[in-house]
Amino acid sequence: MKETAYILLSFFGLCFITSCCDETDQNYIIIDSIDVISFDEEYFEDDIDEGFPELYAIVRIAGDTYYTSDLSYDQSTPASITFDGLLFIGEEINVDVEIMIFDDDEATTEDLIGSAIFVPSDFLLQQNRRETIQGGFLELDLLLKWECDS
Repeated sequence: MKETAYILLSFFGLCFITSCCDETDQNYIIIDSIDVISFDEEYFEDDIDEGFPELYAIVRIAGDTYYTSDLSYDQSTPASITFDGLLFIGEEINVDVEIMIFDDDEATTEDLIGSAIFVPSDFLLQQNRRETIQGGFLELDLLLKWECDS
């Protein structure tokens, strides 16, 4: 009798643990960070002495600013820009999301380096940890986090 109870307890415990990480019903996307893989280095007539651009990103949904990142001080590509676990949930996962990459300049206005558009729900099926998006000369890798990631 005691052995049967342990077997049943183990079975239900296993079912509970595996159901906690069932990602089939996930209806949100989390972007931890992006890597700027490549861009047109002649995007603007910057002074050569300025060096590698200080990159930051603005994320827009329907033309409205949704998120603005901190600056990245990486001195080469891929340049990582932290998104602090940016969450897209509900209807946000089914609309066009634009990521615009800028160079933060003190001498001039911020220079738009490029932009790329994606629909977050396109990534739900594969649930890859990394997805590449492109727009013109700009190539970005989105580093995604899923529900059961540690």
